[in-house]
Amino acid sequence: MLVEKLKEFNENLSWKFNYGADQWQNLQDFEDDSDLDFDDRAKYFLLLWKDRTYDINDFGAIEGYSFEGEFVLCVRSKFDDPDYNFKYEDHIAALEKEVIKVFDGFSFCEGWTVKSWREVEVSNQYDTNIDGLKVRFVIEYKYDK
Repeated sequence: MLVEKLKEFNENLSWKFNYGADQWQNLQDFEDDSDLDFDDRAKYFLLLWKDRTYDINDFGAIEGYSFEGEFVLCVRSKFDDPDYNFKYEDHIAALEKEVIKVFDGFSFCEGWTVKSWREVEVSNQYDTNIDGLKVRFVIEYKYDK
């Protein structure tokens, strides 16, 4: 349910989607575009994990779900980029403007509510050196009554 909704958002935004724990996230299967300008680089949405809690009413019926999880929105970078200021200004700050599209996507979908959203900057992550934002979230989905 959540994975499918995130895939839909990513397709609409033309981002690359991948689901799997940290050890599966190295982008080796994708073209290296780190020499391109930021606007021309592929944006990667890496869903690292999600837990689902069932919301059950007094009669034992499922009324909805609460999802807690973590994803990274990122671009490829180079280990030899000049310094962190460059990474922040060229990659991370731009992705801060992009990641809000996911937040807004849930805000406008009926039944979905973002309950918690925490962003952490990341740089030179994984085998392919990615820069971006790691987002920890809690998102609820309630069935119509």
